[in-house]
Amino acid sequence: MFWGAVGIATGIPMAVWPRKVRIKKESAAINRLAEIDAGSEERYFEERRALVAYPPPKTDFRMRVLGIGLSFSGAALIVLAFLN
Repeated sequence: MFWGAVGIATGIPMAVWPRKVRIKKESAAINRLAEIDAGSEERYFEERRALVAYPPPKTDFRMRVLGIGLSFSGAALIVLAFLN
C-alpha cells in the first residue's frame, strides 16, 4: 500500500506539471553549455558532448504519459492491497 501511495504521489505531479520540469532542464542545459563555451572546465569526461548529444525533450508528452501510468499503477497497487 505504501508503494501505491508513493506511485500516486509522484505520478500526479508528473502528469499535471511536466512543463515546469522540462523548462528547468532546458535552461540548465543551455546555461551549462554557455559556461563550457566561455571556458569553464567540464565537470565530467565529455560533458559538453553529452549535453549536445542528449538534449532535454522538446515536448511534455512522454513525461505526462509516464506520470499517468505511474498514477494508475499506484492506484492498482492500492486496490490489490485492499483485496488481499
